[in-house]
Amino acid sequence: MNSGVAALVAKGVSKTFAQGGQRLIVLRGIDLSVSPAEWVGVVGRSGAGKSTLLHILAGLTDPDEGSVEVMGQTLTGASPALRARIRNRRMGFVYQLHHLLPEFSALENVAMPLLLGGARFAQAAARGGELLAAVGLAERLEHRPHQLSGGERQRVAVARALATEPAIVLADEPTGNLDRESAEGVVAVMSDLVRTTGTSFIVVTHDADLAARGDKTFALLDGVLSTAGKSTRDR
Repeated sequence: MNSGVAALVAKGVSKTFAQGGQRLIVLRGIDLSVSPAEWVGVVGRSGAGKSTLLHILAGLTDPDEGSVEVMGQTLTGASPALRARIRNRRMGFVYQLHHLLPEFSALENVAMPLLLGGARFAQAAARGGELLAAVGLAERLEHRPHQLSGGERQRVAVARALATEPAIVLADEPTGNLDRESAEGVVAVMSDLVRTTGTSFIVVTHDADLAARGDKTFALLDGVLSTAGKSTRDR
């Protein structure tokens, strides 16, 4: 990874939706820059526009104004094929629900992005095993999702997001369905992976404590992204 290039840069991102004959301003000129190996937390209440922001950062939705770049490649306005390539090669995703394939083992779930990209099974399985070991699941490779706890399933999802060695992972309420102990385990795993893999994370959440675990913490309120105070890493 080229440390001289930002993992993600958003400039002047604005988004408005029509609702009941009125214009609803969701995002107002948002600027965001994420360096390699950096954890950025974004906190906001339900309905604040967090999901809209993530969709724009992922290239799933275009802003009305502004642009998004991932590792120097412009995502906004790019062709569907180019967007897909950037997402597949440069980006990983973790959701509130793990979205693991129930009929496959933990190892097969993690290897799946590589297999879909044309990798040989042996290569994909080796990478998957390394990642599952990194998230503390070396003894659970052959377990299917229903045989894993909620925290373990979410750690498999984190490992899967890192399978293609992305520059950045976008995490949408990654601990929202977990109890506090399980959530702490997932947070610890993600924090360690930022340091050991050099992958950046943007963690969007309503949980101020989780957002504050990052190197930078922002609050999304009334469509404006502002600094939310000192992160716990700096305290």
